[in-house]
Amino acid sequence: MSSSEQRLIESGFPCHQVGAETRRERDTGKAPPTHRLHVWWARRPLTPSRAAILASLLPADTDPEAFVKGLGIQIQVASIHGNDWIIGEDKVCEKIVSTENGFMLPVDRVVLGAYRREQDNRTSNRQHIAALLEKYPTLDNDPVLIRWRAESNALPTIDEGETLPVRVAMGDPAWAKEKMTFTKQHKVRFAGDAYHYPRALLSNSFTSSKM
Repeated sequence: MSSSEQRLIESGFPCHQVGAETRRERDTGKAPPTHRLHVWWARRPLTPSRAAILASLLPADTDPEAFVKGLGIQIQVASIHGNDWIIGEDKVCEKIVSTENGFMLPVDRVVLGAYRREQDNRTSNRQHIAALLEKYPTLDNDPVLIRWRAESNALPTIDEGETLPVRVAMGDPAWAKEKMTFTKQHKVRFAGDAYHYPRALLSNSFTSSKM
């Protein structure tokens, strides 16, 4: 069978991302693992069911990132002078507009408020990281802490009236679970949302992926 005749599910797809989102969706801590796969009476397919159906229909050469985004695992990322700001607040996402130059976010008071909350979260996370390294210096080379520290850097200043370019990127539930496991293990808390997007089951189908 040629690769053009194969389906994505036969050639492999990002199971780690689908699995991480499934845990988020169903893991209440009260039901056994077998109860977290699929609720047969659900009014819409849950993430693993949707992933299995789509992967059975899509060709093997489907872009894995497009597949994950199509499941609803996607984020809106504004660029502030080359620095990424993941927009997780619905009221800010609703302000994104389509222009001939792509998607843009006009900066108004609502956007500034969300930006300041993001800056506060990043400051809090840097403080947590500093306290953690003071207690456990060997964690300085830990890959989870390195990534957490990088995403906690302060953002450049923005002003009302500016316009920020926006792109859609794949969400990373596997990273969210990894960060939550790390912080729980070391008895620290991180500020902000680990996922930055609503649960994938609330999203529309693959063909109506935003932006």
